[in-house]
Amino acid sequence: MCSRNSYQSPFAAMLTDDRYALATKLAKESGLDQSQVMYAYLQVTATVAADQTIHEAEPEIDRRFQALLTAAKTNRSTNVDRLLAAVDPKG
Repeated sequence: MCSRNSYQSPFAAMLTDDRYALATKLAKESGLDQSQVMYAYLQVTATVAADQTIHEAEPEIDRRFQALLTAAKTNRSTNVDRLLAAVDPKG
C-alpha cells in the first residue's frame, strides 16, 4: 500500500522556479512551445484541482498532462485548446 506522501510527480518542477527549464525540455519533446506547455499545465491543474488540493490531485494532473504532451507529439498538434479538450473526460 502506497502512502499518500510517496507519490513523486514527474512534473513537480512546474510548480517551482525551475518551471521554464522543464517547459523548455517538454516543449522540445512534444512539439509545443514553452508558453503552450506552461499554459496547458496550468489549465490541467485548474481543471483537475478545482475541488481538491493540488497534492491530492497530482496523479490525475500528471496523467492528463502526460496524455496532452503525448497527443501533441503523436498528432503533431499545437492547438492546445483542442489537446486540453481531448484529455478532459467532461470535454
